[in-house]
Amino acid sequence: MKLIFYGIIILTALIAIVIFDQVVYWTSRLLTGRETAQLVRCCLTGLLVLVLVVSATWGHFVTRYQLDIKHVDVVSEKLPAAFDGYRIVQLSDLHLDWFDTERGHRFIEEMTDSIETIRPDLIVFTGDIVSGQSNEADSFIPSLQRLGSIGIPVYSILGNHDYADYTRMSPRQKLEDVNRLCALQEEAGWHMLCNKGVWIEKDSSRILLLGVENIGEPPFSTYGDLKKAFKSLTSENDSIGKKDSIGQETAASFKILLSHNPTHWRKEILPATDIDLMLAGHTHAVQIQVGNWSPAQWKYPEWSGLYEDGGQQLYVNTGMGGVGIPVRIGVKPEVTVLTLRRK
Repeated sequence: MKLIFYGIIILTALIAIVIFDQVVYWTSRLLTGRETAQLVRCCLTGLLVLVLVVSATWGHFVTRYQLDIKHVDVVSEKLPAAFDGYRIVQLSDLHLDWFDTERGHRFIEEMTDSIETIRPDLIVFTGDIVSGQSNEADSFIPSLQRLGSIGIPVYSILGNHDYADYTRMSPRQKLEDVNRLCALQEEAGWHMLCNKGVWIEKDSSRILLLGVENIGEPPFSTYGDLKKAFKSLTSENDSIGKKDSIGQETAASFKILLSHNPTHWRKEILPATDIDLMLAGHTHAVQIQVGNWSPAQWKYPEWSGLYEDGGQQLYVNTGMGGVGIPVRIGVKPEVTVLTLRRK
């Protein structure tokens, strides 16, 4: 399956180069003679190939091991005063198979070193810990356990790659694989929020942290259930207030949602809830970014960074690893430090 995916990527790149070559040639041919057009074609197409080769080589050996720690302030008037300055580290899209080399393992340890130095109040992981199946995480169990044992709570959700949907497994085998992946994280000291919620408390105040399984646009799978996540918090002794059909709370407590795919924000969060902050991943900026531009924006209206609409906010983390050929061009592996600020 992985070889087929790589083949599709390479074929797409070759088709793009051929199209570029033909456009350059015939445009030049209309403006100049045949010999000049051939020269322009060779120079520009050759330059494009050179840039792609150099960029891909640099992106494979250098960029994908350059940790980018981003500091972002999230401001809200609904945030309890006790949580002003509260810091959350967000990780996403580890795709651990990308780092299953000696250098890759060192890089994951460097990531943990950085988080331990930051000493946030909370760590969240927004899905895609593997690319295909749970055994890709086996050699990283000590690293996952280390992150779960530094004295900072770690909460995790599942992404579209965490369900073994891209492998040749029966439905029963897939379910067993997902359960194993969840158990692996729990045993490492991480807390799975699979359509669940928890209260985060500080100085007699609290905020709500929700997590849903993957909710994606086609062809990506949907397993998440936001209503179920809200209902997981309701009982006679722990009510979160009057709710509508989605589970929206009418009280003013600050709510954070972990949801892997950023399209969930406009699909359900904005029109049907009063969730204050959603944290997502998934896009990887398609592993290509030049300045503030990425091909990801052709598919995702929100693909990297902080977005706001009517007081509700979304942060999209571009991830640590990726899928396909292990290259990140202009997109460094991201660790986000989100500092909550009371307006």
